[in-house]
Amino acid sequence: MKASRSMSRVALVLSLGSIGAWAVDGKALRTEVVLAHYEEDMTWVSQYTGKKNLDVTIYSKAAELPEIAGVVTLPLANFGRESQTFLHHIVSNYEELADWTVFSQAAPPTWGYLIGDSSNGHMHDKVSFDDYMRPFPEGRDSFFVMNSATQFPQAAQLNRLGIVVQGLPDEGPEMCPKQGTDGWTDWWFLPDHPHLRSGDMLEFYHKYIALDENDGKPLTLSFAQGARFAVSRARIQARPRHYYARLLVALSKRISPQEGYWMEAAWYDVFHPESLQSKSPLCQLPVATEVMTLGPYVAEHIHQRLAMAGADDSIDGDYLRRLYVTPSTVNAAQSLQSIPLASLSLALSLVGGALLA
Repeated sequence: MKASRSMSRVALVLSLGSIGAWAVDGKALRTEVVLAHYEEDMTWVSQYTGKKNLDVTIYSKAAELPEIAGVVTLPLANFGRESQTFLHHIVSNYEELADWTVFSQAAPPTWGYLIGDSSNGHMHDKVSFDDYMRPFPEGRDSFFVMNSATQFPQAAQLNRLGIVVQGLPDEGPEMCPKQGTDGWTDWWFLPDHPHLRSGDMLEFYHKYIALDENDGKPLTLSFAQGARFAVSRARIQARPRHYYARLLVALSKRISPQEGYWMEAAWYDVFHPESLQSKSPLCQLPVATEVMTLGPYVAEHIHQRLAMAGADDSIDGDYLRRLYVTPSTVNAAQSLQSIPLASLSLALSLVGGALLA
């Protein structure tokens, strides 16, 4: 099933071509790839250099800047994670933005995600980096592949199946799963999840993202895990420059601020003020039951679901066992496999307190 509302579209005639050779109504489009770098291997970027109307800009917070022929590399002070990097680019280039900008962390864009692994590519199954490079796909002025969702203030999470399992027939570059609620894992919970470390996401969201009053209502955000997305210049400029400048200040105070993790979940709403997820849902998500699966046991639930659907031959059992599992989460979970949703606050104080301190 498609998203519950259509994305904004633009009226254009898009000429097909290789990367860097797109045109609208006969006018060449300029695409820019903006990469947030720290210590990642950047050799993969070379395949995108030397192409007409395609620029690659690396903002590096490393001690030594990567050197890649044909790529502009700029140093940044190490604050605010990738969100601070993206905001810096927007604020600094607001009037000269490319027609189409791809924002991404600098790790090679490989499939999947494993918690605690800095080499994660965060790429969704049957989606390639080239998909992000194509301006205005099907007339849309942004390209997001939503592969995670989170609920605030509980910080319950779920993931799209295509980022945890490869080879499922209905996965692809759609913004939301074609199969609707069946395209997601169960909701799960980790007492030491980064969204819970400190502060109030609801207050941050309403103050800096939605620009309205915090009504205290729970908020569910579908988002692109790993903060990879592409947007048009007009879509970015749907917000004034000072909107991004205000966010930049908020994200520039610490090396790894809590707000950096929250921003990862909020980027769609940043660029789509007319379609805030606080007003209506973006993707069809499963209804959270009264029992919440603890993170280390999500893999077992995925395996059971896919086996029942006859898709167990596509399962990488070792990969599933490593999903969401760190020593701290295993110790916190111990023999528990689920927890009542209404008891999350109590769980935080009893199970996660030491981890969150």
